[in-house]
Amino acid sequence: MPLTTAPPLPVHEAQRKILDRVRPLGSERVPLTAALGRVTAEDVHAALELPPWDNSAMDGYAVRAADVAPGVEVEVILDLPAGSASGQHLPPGAAARIMTGAPLPVGADAVVPVEETAGPQGEGRFAEPGERVRFEVRPEVGDHIRRRGEDVRKGEVVLRVGDVLGPARIALAATAGCPVLPVVRRPRVAIVSTGDELVDLDRAGAPDRIVNGNAYGLAAQVAEAGGVPRVLPIARDEPRAIRAAVRFALEDDAVVTIGGVSVGAKDLVREALEEAGVELVFWRAAVRPGGPVAFGISGDGRPVFGLPGNPVSAHVTFELFARPALLVMGGRRRPFRRPLRATLAAPVSTRPEKATYLRVRLEPDENGWRAIPTGAQGSAILSGLASADGLAVVPIGVSDLPAGAELDVLPLDGRTLEGGDP
Repeated sequence: MPLTTAPPLPVHEAQRKILDRVRPLGSERVPLTAALGRVTAEDVHAALELPPWDNSAMDGYAVRAADVAPGVEVEVILDLPAGSASGQHLPPGAAARIMTGAPLPVGADAVVPVEETAGPQGEGRFAEPGERVRFEVRPEVGDHIRRRGEDVRKGEVVLRVGDVLGPARIALAATAGCPVLPVVRRPRVAIVSTGDELVDLDRAGAPDRIVNGNAYGLAAQVAEAGGVPRVLPIARDEPRAIRAAVRFALEDDAVVTIGGVSVGAKDLVREALEEAGVELVFWRAAVRPGGPVAFGISGDGRPVFGLPGNPVSAHVTFELFARPALLVMGGRRRPFRRPLRATLAAPVSTRPEKATYLRVRLEPDENGWRAIPTGAQGSAILSGLASADGLAVVPIGVSDLPAGAELDVLPLDGRTLEGGDP
């Protein structure tokens, strides 16, 4: 069936067709300082053991457990702050003042916290080397000791292929002696804007012209999805200009076009893509806003997303279709937002033949989350999108929903999870 007459695809079917055709990119090596949010391309092995030596887990005294009991006093003969040399010896019947992280002296087999002792200055106060300390407890062998390699052994896998690198994993890699990590390459994404009515910011306010805000918004969405955006000059509504823009854009890993994918006299993008050898997989999706959305694959496997020109439509269709693909290209295995269940704060009416994505503000309530529509839901109402932190999903076949109805909401960022006072 020709694309122009095929029925619009349901969102999940369109997403499946896209993800069936995209794969992670090749790998590169980056320093830890550039690794945040990246995905490991291969297993990473520890170059060091963690901890690198037996060390104290508390500020206190390293002792031989057999020498200590409630009321026993011994002399402090060593002072071991963090950073002390390892290999120092503790003879029987003595104690070493030791700080958290300091190497355990040879012969010691337990640490007693300073709070469970008394020095010359009183309970819980440290004794100086040469002074005596009284113990209030009988320690067990191994108390408050971190054993060498108990966290990570040298050569052990500390990061597995496909791991998303957050702060904790970066800290682990650094402590395990891995300054450079193999990661999946970030997709380079060309953004092609089309339209005679568009101008860039340097011509803001020009008569009968609109600032090309879509390009800036979509570039931000590309970056948020882990890609590297490249915004191309605006292509005028003329076949030669659009063909040239498409050919130039196809040098990158993926292409996003804005506008020109509907059925108007100036909607020339679809033809330009086909002339450039792009196989169009689908041309319409059963989604509002943003039904006229196209997806195709170039001859050498580069995904191309043709998005509508209305700003909300462009944002929502990128979110639903392009973002998951870019995340997969960057190595992510779980590319979709995790929905929240929320209750509508106000009634809404939609058309049942398409899934509708309402712009809402999420607020916690006693039952979980409340979804508050951000006002008019037109595809050009950018202010409502800007104040939203979620997309409430009204499925195909549903029209009117009363206040209090439950539905899924896709969080658009982390604002919904932010709290106030600790």
